[in-house]
Amino acid sequence: MRTLVLSLLLLLTACGGSALIPVPGTTTRVEAPERRSETDLEMKIFTNRQECAGTVKPEDVSLCLPHVDRRSGQVRLAVQLRLDGDDYPYPLTEDSLRATHMGTVVADGPGMSLDVIPHDPVDVDQLYILVIDGSGSMADTDGRKTSRMERVRAALLEEAVQDAFFPRGGSKTGVVLLSFTSGDPVVLGGSLKPVTDRRGYTKIVRQDLQVRGGYTHLYNAVRYATGPLLEEREIKDFIDLNQAAPTVIVLTDGFNNIAATDTCADNAPRLQMLMEHLETARRDAADIRMRPSVFTVGLGKPLRPRFERPDTKEAALAAVSPAGLCGKRYRDQRIDGDLETRGIDNASLELIADRGGGQAYVRRDREGLAEAFRAAAAQRYTWFEVRYQVDPHHLRRSFESRLRLFPSGEADTSIRVHPSAWLDAPPGSRAADGRVVSQPYHHTATVLMPALGLLISLSFIGAAGFNTSRILFRRSRKKAAPKKGGNASGP
Repeated sequence: MRTLVLSLLLLLTACGGSALIPVPGTTTRVEAPERRSETDLEMKIFTNRQECAGTVKPEDVSLCLPHVDRRSGQVRLAVQLRLDGDDYPYPLTEDSLRATHMGTVVADGPGMSLDVIPHDPVDVDQLYILVIDGSGSMADTDGRKTSRMERVRAALLEEAVQDAFFPRGGSKTGVVLLSFTSGDPVVLGGSLKPVTDRRGYTKIVRQDLQVRGGYTHLYNAVRYATGPLLEEREIKDFIDLNQAAPTVIVLTDGFNNIAATDTCADNAPRLQMLMEHLETARRDAADIRMRPSVFTVGLGKPLRPRFERPDTKEAALAAVSPAGLCGKRYRDQRIDGDLETRGIDNASLELIADRGGGQAYVRRDREGLAEAFRAAAAQRYTWFEVRYQVDPHHLRRSFESRLRLFPSGEADTSIRVHPSAWLDAPPGSRAADGRVVSQPYHHTATVLMPALGLLISLSFIGAAGFNTSRILFRRSRKKAAPKKGGNASGP
């Protein structure tokens, strides 16, 4: 009987704990999430049905709860971005989220993966500022039937791209189109007033988006679109009236190039100045909702395909040095007529998007460009599922999951998860979309109750066996004992 009591105590200890939050339908428990940085944005991780019920649809509550599946190695957490206590719709993707499991970054590799599944789309008011390279190289055909500029026009006119810039819901969006070569960009269509209808947009793209010739003053174009342009009366009025977040999308087919003698190393101090400008422009915005975001699109092949976006400010500073930006191979090579014929400066595009709070894309055809434009004009969502995969061995004991916006770090939250320390719950079932669904308690009971029944049966059988053997042993002793006064010798 002691064995039974001890087993029950161990089970209760594993499932109890006043500071822990039980996840309904599972043997998993979690601690209250911890906010790791005091920033304007907060990343909320849902832990119970009450929190979920106030945000998600009733049929999605099961997707909102934390889940650990030991068989597959999948961990699922539901998150929401919040600002000043209210939900803040956000275009969260795998590229903009960094997940770590016990301090190890979850990345694409053997046995590891990260997926972000958005839920409940919301249309928000936005101003899209398209800054398109109009330099002479945009007339090149690259051996194809169409020029680079023609591919850009075709991508911008795709219906899916127009749907992204002009959603059919009730949100108020506007588009400003700029073309840049040398000096400040030139507004297309003859007016800085944002275009708010598809007809006006398609007219400007077809008629006014042309190759102009000249050098590629890329850095100056980004600085202008995120600085002086936002102070122009027509632009400022649209942003203030509609509370429209400015999203800058810059497309180029080459390098920042001011003079014929420019080398790649010459761009390092220029890029450093642009990075400082972007940080100031975003930091000094009166409202976080009005911060300019910068997305970059490169038309061509990357010169440095192995260049990786830095994940810390220190690494970003190192990346804008001549060696960090260009590598040893290209730092002293001329851009005009040399590097620009080999590929595009994807390192600069990554660093600009990094500091501008956006993403960088490198595409070569119309379909790829359209995909990049749609991604830059990403739909905002109310909440997200974050599913990541690790080696199932790492889910056998308590662990910490940490989620933060990448690379900005503007929201950073962690949560400690405690799978059952004594009983490994039955594995969940895998749905068609790849998620693993938690098994309810009655599934766990099918494993637990027979085990408890066996323990109870053994305790009774053991006691009954002991009593039976004791009774039989006493009887055999009585039969074997000699009579008192008897003579054991023969006659």
